[in-house]
Amino acid sequence: MRTLVIIIVVALIVIIAKRLLQKPPTPARRGQKKNEHMVQCASCGIYIPEQEALQRAGHYYCSQKHLDEDLHK
Repeated sequence: MRTLVIIIVVALIVIIAKRLLQKPPTPARRGQKKNEHMVQCASCGIYIPEQEALQRAGHYYCSQKHLDEDLHK
C-alpha cells in the first residue's frame, strides 16, 4: 500500500513539472491580423476593421443602413 502511494505522488509530481515547463499555448485569434487598421463609422462612431467597413467620399461606415442614412442627410 505504501509503495502505491509513493508511485502516485511521483506520477503527480512528474505531471505537474511537465505542465510548468511547457510553453503556454498561444491564444487563437479568430482570423484577425495582429496589426489590423481600425476605422470609425461616420454615423455612429463605432470602430471596425477597415476591411469590413463600407467607404464613400472618404468616410467609413459600419453598415449599409448607416451609409444610406448619411446620404439622405
